[in-house]
Amino acid sequence: MARNRKRAKERRARRPQTVTNRIEREVERVEREVGRVVHNIDALDEDAPNPITHGTPDVELAEAQVALGRPELTHQDADEPEVQSDEDGGSPSSVAVAERRAAPGSRLVNFLQGSWRELQRVQWPDRRQVMQATGVVIGFVIVAGVFLGVADFVAGKLMNFVLK
Repeated sequence: MARNRKRAKERRARRPQTVTNRIEREVERVEREVGRVVHNIDALDEDAPNPITHGTPDVELAEAQVALGRPELTHQDADEPEVQSDEDGGSPSSVAVAERRAAPGSRLVNFLQGSWRELQRVQWPDRRQVMQATGVVIGFVIVAGVFLGVADFVAGKLMNFVLK
């Protein structure tokens, strides 16, 4: 009896692998991989920063801008333009105020230039693509129209049958 079991095991080893065996091995491999990933995630959770410190992205952006050399702005600085005094110590100069305020026409010019740059980046379709897309739209409109027409006809007949 033991000899028959041994021969059966040898035959199974020589036999080409079935799909189920391959699937079982793949499932085991995926389970091992998931176990490793879960372990790595657990390790990352231990090193995670306090969520309150990273609650708003504005703080991180402001810190990055300060690191690049931009001075920190307070609410008062943002609301009131900075006024510098002349070299002779006299009246304040409006040089800084003029730098902060853009000329009314420059905003329009900047918008038009930005729009033109965006239009240059667009990949415009060629004639064949336009014709193909137009054909698809027209075909869909025809199919939808036929469907709605048939549905309206059937609903009308049904309502007339019910009401009579």
